[in-house]
Amino acid sequence: MQVRANNRQGTNIVLNCRVPVRRAQALLCDISHTGCRIELFDSAVNKGATIFFEIDEKNEFAGQVVWVRGNEAGIRYMHKLSPAAQQVLELA
Repeated sequence: MQVRANNRQGTNIVLNCRVPVRRAQALLCDISHTGCRIELFDSAVNKGATIFFEIDEKNEFAGQVVWVRGNEAGIRYMHKLSPAAQQVLELA
């Protein structure tokens, strides 16, 4: 069994996203500094896909889908979250 490197905290933040060019909305169910669990509304993703989350018009962050269960998916961030992203995601 794989052990998490970082604890996750519950959240109910909704973000617009692209998978990879198809637009969608996702509920961030829980989140950490290295990844998150999302629930997609009206969309689906495949394991290994890249997903881009839009924070605002100028800021976004990307992750890779590492597992899928129905309309939920586990995301590992591709890069360290920026301070702006951490603040919006209530991780700062």
